[in-house]
Amino acid sequence: MNRRSFLAALAATALVPAESAAFARLHAPRRRVAIVGGGLAGLSCAYELQKYGLEVVVLEGQGSAGGRVQTLREGLYPGLTGETGATRIPDTHQLTLSYVREFGLTLEPFHSGDLADVLHLRGRNYAAGHGPEPDWPLQLSPEERHLGRKGMAERYLAGPLQLAKGSENSPNVPKSILDQDGLTLGQYLTKQGLSADAIELLTLGADTTVSAALLLLVEFNEQVSRQYFHIAGGNDQLPAALANKLDGAVRYGCKVVSIGQDDSCAWAVIEHADSHETVRGEYVVSALPFSVARNLFTDARLSSDKQRVIRELNYFPVDKVFLQMQSQFWKKNAQSGFANTDLLSERFLALGPDSPDQRGLLLSYVIGNKAAKLDEMDVQSRVKQTLADAENVFPSAGEHFETARSKSWSQDPWQLGGLSAFGPGELSFILVNARREGRITVRNAVTSRWNGWMQGAIESAHRVVQEICG
Repeated sequence: MNRRSFLAALAATALVPAESAAFARLHAPRRRVAIVGGGLAGLSCAYELQKYGLEVVVLEGQGSAGGRVQTLREGLYPGLTGETGATRIPDTHQLTLSYVREFGLTLEPFHSGDLADVLHLRGRNYAAGHGPEPDWPLQLSPEERHLGRKGMAERYLAGPLQLAKGSENSPNVPKSILDQDGLTLGQYLTKQGLSADAIELLTLGADTTVSAALLLLVEFNEQVSRQYFHIAGGNDQLPAALANKLDGAVRYGCKVVSIGQDDSCAWAVIEHADSHETVRGEYVVSALPFSVARNLFTDARLSSDKQRVIRELNYFPVDKVFLQMQSQFWKKNAQSGFANTDLLSERFLALGPDSPDQRGLLLSYVIGNKAAKLDEMDVQSRVKQTLADAENVFPSAGEHFETARSKSWSQDPWQLGGLSAFGPGELSFILVNARREGRITVRNAVTSRWNGWMQGAIESAHRVVQEICG
């Protein structure tokens, strides 16, 4: 090298320390994250990662995003909407509400407390929370009858919830709830000294064979300061707004058949009609429910604990049947349209405009064993059964009925189940679910304390961003 070349090289070297950090970041290769699943967890994860300048690609098998946030419109009277999946937003779910505000969506009250709910027990209807305690047709002890349904709930169920107060915003399951994880709900209440009939009354519309801790956690997660909300026009506007913000980063019709990793990267393999495509990234985030992801991780080098949870975690069958009524006649009877029952339809909810003279929806919401029985029926029989149950709870439902729609989450090939069914002793799976392993992380509502809520999907996604971006 001659003297002139040497001085030129030296001068160029001297400029390097003066490069700004911003210039270096601008010219550095962008970090890439592949996200499998375009439900609320996957979309939230992609949206937040983009804020940090990462390149994201969301691989969604269906033709639209949203996962279990689905709003039903087709086949219903114009303006009516039914939520086949996520339905309510408690006013304590700040992560969900912050997105609602950020995207300019409008909230409406989900359930007015001015009208009476109904309890349907052993062939009779009772107004819940209005007037004196009914004379229940049950074999109750004097103390149980004196306490009544509300009093028994406060005495026998509220203890762990009271001890959990102060941890409403913690990502961990409160210890007072986790301590009950070895018992079913029925065992827990029997241990408190309640009679069989008192347990029947207290758990009307619930399955007593599931984990007591899971039911307590559901109760803890849905506590509100004042009320529940619903997004006016449909909850699916939230995932739609997120997908729109991602500006083409969502690839639809991409069915992922395997997920893997090595020391340098992670990848997802997409199945095409006559070939396969591998999408690589620094990380892969699986935002799929375990029910459809059980066989995807053969090359993922996951721990035995994580593989066992993915393989064994069950999902409740969940069914909803929507009955369109020509008017909301229940409101004229001072009823809210909400009911807990001992019928096959289990519980009823109502959706519709304020005026009782306008069309509205009565919908059944069935979880667990009774939903499995509905799944054995064809759709026509399912609707017939639901309408008969609605007639028992809300007399004259039959004469106001116009049309119906049905949704079975167990029969949805992209979900294969509804809510995650943590059995006794399994609630600790949440910690295993949420643990990142190498370059692969699993994020969905079952990796969050807010299991089964939109808040859970969003919160789990935010933790991914913290892990990857610091």
